[in-house]
Amino acid sequence: MLKRLFPVRDAERESSPRPRIFDKIGQRVGRRRLPANITDLIEPGRVFSKDRPINFPLPTLGGKQIWADIFIRGNWRIQRNVLSGHCRLLDRNNIRRAWGTQEHCRERFDYFHSRNPVAAQGSHVVMLVHGLGRSSGAFTVLEDSLRREGYATANVNYPSTRLGIAAHADNLERVIESLDGVETLSFVTHSLGGLVVRDLLARDSSWRARIAVSRLVMIAPPNRGSQVADRLKELPAYRWLTGESGQGLTTEAAARLPVPEIEYGIIAGGRGNANGFNPLLPGDNDGLVTVEETSLDGAQDFMLVGTTHGLIDDHPQTIDATLSFLRVGQFVPKDPPTSK
Repeated sequence: MLKRLFPVRDAERESSPRPRIFDKIGQRVGRRRLPANITDLIEPGRVFSKDRPINFPLPTLGGKQIWADIFIRGNWRIQRNVLSGHCRLLDRNNIRRAWGTQEHCRERFDYFHSRNPVAAQGSHVVMLVHGLGRSSGAFTVLEDSLRREGYATANVNYPSTRLGIAAHADNLERVIESLDGVETLSFVTHSLGGLVVRDLLARDSSWRARIAVSRLVMIAPPNRGSQVADRLKELPAYRWLTGESGQGLTTEAAARLPVPEIEYGIIAGGRGNANGFNPLLPGDNDGLVTVEETSLDGAQDFMLVGTTHGLIDDHPQTIDATLSFLRVGQFVPKDPPTSK
């Protein structure tokens, strides 16, 4: 119908002048050679396949409860998706630089590292392991303080609500195996992270032959399990929200974890009275974990901080005490002996 109303012959269409905008575009494009393959615009020289898919360098969209760190080097990290099994490579700004298999992501890291070497991690690394439902962002303030004191850090992300404690420890092992040039390793944990590291340290792992473990600071750890978990463990909503990790927080499950065979200290939250922040829990507590539940035989030191479970890792007293324990094995170091 349109052709009948507006008949235009092919010759006339070809001879008709183009709008100037197309001429300007043509002039700009003509200044440089367009690649034969559009993928060359994204990663020059790359050969793409099913195992080496095309990547658009874009920021991540979150989803931290489905991604587990398995490689950390100079704030670059490789993560595995616990739902699909595929991996992604993130740079220090959380821009995705590759995705696909773990081998491909490591290949791409080596490529970027060869062009712009990633700074060495240092001989003593402090690994930060967050709690249930949290992410590495929970340790931002403490991590900054550690770096100012000269420590290198490995602030680990793990999908705390999607896997069990043993599986989280498996992924920590993979991260430790990826550390390069590290001679000494210390740990700082919050809540569930303390149980994950206890599982990790109970293993006879190959990395222990080349890396010495120094000290462990556990912040608000449910070392004896959680009464909250005991009460809620059968509820469908609790099981859905916390996954296998929620079942690992019960008193029965926590009792099966060995005591660490290294120097460790415990920081608990509470009010210093018989009621704590949650009157529904017996004794002093931080709102979720009682002071008694944090205790564990063999601790080098113990400290009570007057704050709640969710705020304790950023508390100034917690940060000062953590730095002190990593340095000398005590939260409040004794005065050095004076010479006579």
